[in-house]
Amino acid sequence: MSASDNRTDPEKTEIERLEEQEAQAMRGADVTTLRNLWADELVVNSTANLIAGKQILLEMIEKGLLKLRTYERRPVRIVTFSDHVVSTGNEVSQIVSNSDEEYKLFTSYMNVWGKRDGKWQLVARHVGLIGRTKPESSD
Repeated sequence: MSASDNRTDPEKTEIERLEEQEAQAMRGADVTTLRNLWADELVVNSTANLIAGKQILLEMIEKGLLKLRTYERRPVRIVTFSDHVVSTGNEVSQIVSNSDEEYKLFTSYMNVWGKRDGKWQLVARHVGLIGRTKPESSD
């Protein structure tokens, strides 16, 4: 398995598009899009010390337990390995908690995309916390 870090790689361009589409779906709580983008076997290791799968995450989003006010993803490096792609970068998000308290999270991430039946899906994700602050008040 050899890796490609070629910036003109068409698969890399497709993954960049999917990364943005997944980020927008997370920000908008679009479970229909997420259901299509995420593999059934998805494994996510999150900043909340939670290792979760697709169904648990979709339920959390549907119930409003995972709610993002803002979400910005910045891919830094995308490397292709034939039928898998690894994307790494950083994210800034503003999360609304159960108590309606908001937190701004600064994280690094690694997403692993797998190609199945000609379609890319997110199969694994790790998010590491860099920093957490309360957002500035507009009062």
